[in-house]
Amino acid sequence: MAYRVRIILRSPDQDAGRYIGERFLREIPRLSGRIAFKVGDTVQAGTVERIVPDNWQPSSELIPTVHVLLDVET
Repeated sequence: MAYRVRIILRSPDQDAGRYIGERFLREIPRLSGRIAFKVGDTVQAGTVERIVPDNWQPSSELIPTVHVLLDVET
């Protein structure tokens, strides 16, 4: 099952994130969990910092906003 979410992506060197649009995730987004998604032609990955609404449930028809801290490339 795919989970439709809105993603706000933040780099570690930024205080605020940027909205990158809606995506479908294969895994349920969870606080402190990891997710991966496409941005343009690349796959980005990061850690979920926040899910709005806080009480979102996967069975809900609401589309949550997922705040993601982008992985640091080494």
